Amino acid sequence: MNILFVCTGNTCRSPMAEAILRDKASHVNVKSAGVFASENSPASPQAVIAMESRGIELDHNSQMITEPLLEWADLVLTMTENHKQTLISYFPQLSDKYFTLIEYTNTKSAKSKDIADPFGGNVGLYEETAKQLEKYIDKIIQKTEK
Repeated sequence: MNILFVCTGNTCRSPMAEAILRDKASHVNVKSAGVFASENSPASPQAVIAMESRGIELDHNSQMITEPLLEWADLVLTMTENHKQTLISYFPQLSDKYFTLIEYTNTKSAKSKDIADPFGGNVGLYEETAKQLEKYIDKIIQKTEK
């Protein structure tokens, strides 16, 4: 299975999600991109630290979402409903692949369908985001192993 994580700039949430899933599930191919990403920006230093604290290396360069990336993916998981709607407006022909991360895990108890953006925050905020990502990624792994 090919999974693509999508956020805004592809320097915080989606690269952390990509790294976590890659670390936990070798049976899944995973990439990430941003709806408004600059090409080849490194992951934020706080994201790198949050991943290192989990024993996960985050060596990442950002990339913009493209149609070939979306076509590669069997499943496109966005960090927010707004990201999902942006993809639908630009690439409507592939919209059956798009879900927010929380929506796909079918977590009805979640207060929001969005993973908050830690951009510009301290390492503690990135740690909280990573913890939230892990929670939902564990559910994705359970779904993909069935």
